Amino acid sequence: MQRSRKISVFLLSISAIFGLVRGLRMATHQPDDSLLFPYPQEMIKVSVFSNYAVLGWVVFFLVGVFSIVAVICTLYKTRNFAYFIIVEGIFLSFFTVIHWIAVGFLFAHACVLTGCVIIFIIGIQQVPKEF
Repeated sequence: MQRSRKISVFLLSISAIFGLVRGLRMATHQPDDSLLFPYPQEMIKVSVFSNYAVLGWVVFFLVGVFSIVAVICTLYKTRNFAYFIIVEGIFLSFFTVIHWIAVGFLFAHACVLTGCVIIFIIGIQQVPKEF
């Protein structure tokens, strides 16, 4: 396996674990103190998400499950696996920036955004040169 594929599998595995855990915790643990880095309750009420459970399931599927799909596609080197990596980088960046806007900048945002940029760049590097 190429080095870039190994790095993308590693980073996508980390994002899958965090996406599954964070999404499930948001869906099952409503806004109490047990949720690490919660969104403000006022933001949830005025957003398209009616409560934490809906947002939790969206994060669970778009970040957690989709990362697993991207890892499987990368391992089996399906035809468009690089595009799955790029889309996952976009999903991660979107949710991180929205959280950053909602609660202010934290050191965790810098770490996650760095990983998002790396995933996005590695995905672009693996796009087939068909054109």
